Amino acid sequence: MNYKKELTEVKKLIKSNDIEIVITDSYDLDQNYLSELKKVTNKLVSLHDFVPYSFPSDIVVNGNIYASQLNYKSMTNDTDFLLGPKYTLMREEFQDVSRNNTNSDVNSILITVGGSDKLNLTPKIIAAIDQLEDKLHLDVVVGLGFDNLAQIIEVSQNCNLELSLHFNVDKMSQLMLKSDLAISAGGSTLYELAATGTPTITLLQADNQVKVTEAMEAKDAIINLGFGNQVTKKELKNNVKKLINDFALRKEMSQQGPKIIDGEGAKRVANYILNN
Repeated sequence: MNYKKELTEVKKLIKSNDIEIVITDSYDLDQNYLSELKKVTNKLVSLHDFVPYSFPSDIVVNGNIYASQLNYKSMTNDTDFLLGPKYTLMREEFQDVSRNNTNSDVNSILITVGGSDKLNLTPKIIAAIDQLEDKLHLDVVVGLGFDNLAQIIEVSQNCNLELSLHFNVDKMSQLMLKSDLAISAGGSTLYELAATGTPTITLLQADNQVKVTEAMEAKDAIINLGFGNQVTKKELKNNVKKLINDFALRKEMSQQGPKIIDGEGAKRVANYILNN
């Protein structure tokens, strides 16, 4: 992709404003683009969660749980790589969050599949849980990219559950902390659920969620059911029921999450950038 014109303007902007630190966060920037930026700034920081090339950057950040397994390389042999969940970039609301205890009974379940629901998972999850005889409250997060709102409303109106739909959520941490368990897609939401100690059943929506989910499962922080469009309502219902009935498992999952993610990653990265 030709970024010559854009790169020229960006370099002018850096020079004219005496910018000392440049932070990039894009899959579209190639090695040459970063090398050109490095010529005009004192410190180049790149956020990147895979390894397409050797990096000319001074610092590369990948806070994913699997990051240390990737073969990162430096063009100059002096790049600092900040890898793993110690450096996961999270909003301030996930700092110093802790779950007081794990309830012996499950009363509230959170459903969150991300900004979009391209596999139409939310209606299926609601319908599956509705098959349980337990008296439950569902908090259902509706993302900005959802195109299945009509189906969600229809299944919500026809179910026997107490249910709340949440739009434009400002404090996801509060919803997570009040929930006894969650059903979530893979991806970065799993880190938030881990930080809040929320036992989670995961349904994948995309290939780029596989690594995160497998690594979290290996740490006993989640139950991974695989791609959501391949999971039947019966399978989902049975797994939710199993987790509801297994207090010891929910307690273990709740304790494992904060051991993986403490929510302090953004602070650590900022301090490293400013002091190294």
